[in-house]
Amino acid sequence: MAMEATAVTRELIWRRVMDELGFEHARVRRGPEGTELSGVILVAEQGAPLRAEYSVVCDGAWRTRRVSVTQSWRGEHQTLTLEHDGEGHWRKNGRAEEELAGCTDVDLGLSPSTNALPINRLRLEEGASTEIRAAWIRFPSLEVMPARQGYTRVGPARYRYESLESGFNAMLDVDMDGLPIEYAGIWRRLAEGPAAPEPASRRFVDALVSPGPSDELGDAAATFGWLVGGWAGTIQDHDPDGSVRQSEGEWWFHWVLEGRALQDVFIVPSRRAPAQAGPGANRRYGTTVRSFDRTEGKWQITWISPTGGAINRLAGGREGDRLLLLGEHHGKPIRWSFSDIGPDHFTWRGEVQDGAGNWNLQSCFDMRRIA
Repeated sequence: MAMEATAVTRELIWRRVMDELGFEHARVRRGPEGTELSGVILVAEQGAPLRAEYSVVCDGAWRTRRVSVTQSWRGEHQTLTLEHDGEGHWRKNGRAEEELAGCTDVDLGLSPSTNALPINRLRLEEGASTEIRAAWIRFPSLEVMPARQGYTRVGPARYRYESLESGFNAMLDVDMDGLPIEYAGIWRRLAEGPAAPEPASRRFVDALVSPGPSDELGDAAATFGWLVGGWAGTIQDHDPDGSVRQSEGEWWFHWVLEGRALQDVFIVPSRRAPAQAGPGANRRYGTTVRSFDRTEGKWQITWISPTGGAINRLAGGREGDRLLLLGEHHGKPIRWSFSDIGPDHFTWRGEVQDGAGNWNLQSCFDMRRIA
C-alpha cells in the first residue's frame, strides 16, 4: 500500500519491564491511505537472542491489510506473511487460512504496538466494551491462531485489555495515537519523537522483495525456488579463439513482486575480488527476472546486462536432472542450463549453436552456496 511522502512519522522505544529481557523500536507512518506500524523487537527467548522485524499495513479505517514478520532465532531465519481483505478473510504465506476467518486485527505476541490497531479501529466511547477475534502471532514458533479478546475504554486514555480464553487482563495507558505508554508493568515506553524519512531505496526494496513464492505458482515454484539465497564461484568465459578468461563472481536470488517472480543479481568480478582492468577482463552486472507462464507450462526469463548491453529472453524448465532454457541471441539459438544441482552447489552453462547444429560452450559457472 503506497504512502505519500507527506506522511507523518514517529518512532518509539519500549522496554519489557516485567522481566527486563526485551526492547522494541517501532516506527509509525500515517498518511492519507492508511497507517503502517513497523519495528524491530529484540528479546532474550529461552536463553537465546531473538530478533524480529515486522511491518503491519492498515487501510484508512485501521483495518489490518498486510503483515510481514522476519525472525532470527537460534541460527535460523523464519518469515511469515499475512494478507487480510478487511472483511475477515485471511491468507497465510499466500494460502487461504480458514482458521482465521472472522479475525479483524493482528496481534504480535511480542509487541505492545499492535494494541493500537483495535483501539483506533473501534473508537470506543468511554465506558464501552467490545469483543474481537484477533490473528495472534506467537513467538518464536510464528504460529498464527485466532484469539478472543476484549477491550474496554475505562478512561479518556486508558483501556482494559482481556484475553477472553486465558483470563489475562491488563490496563493500557495510551497516547493520542492509541499507542501504549504504560502496559500494566509489562511494557513501558522509554522514548518517542519524530522519525527521519526512510531512504527511498529501503521503500523500493520493501515493495519489490517478497518473503516467499506466491501460492499462484503451485508446484512450479520448486523449479527455481531452490536458488533463493547467495552463491559464489568461478566464472569462465570461452572465447572463439579457444582462450578462457576466468574470474570470481557472485549470484543472488530472491522472490519478488509478491512472490510471482524470481529475480537475481549477477556480479562479475565479485565485489570482494580485486578490480580487473583491460580488454580481457570479465565484467558483468545484471539481473534476470523469471516468471511462470501457466498457459505454456514454461518459465519465461529475461536477462538484462547494462555492462554488456545484452537483453536475452529464454523459456524452459526442468528436463530430467537439469534445468534447460532455450532462446536466441543475434539470430543464433542459445541454450542455458543448470546441472550438477545439489543443496550447496550447481553448474551453469551458456551455449550457442553454430550453423552446423553444434552447441559451443560460451560460459561456465561453478557455484557454491554462501547464504
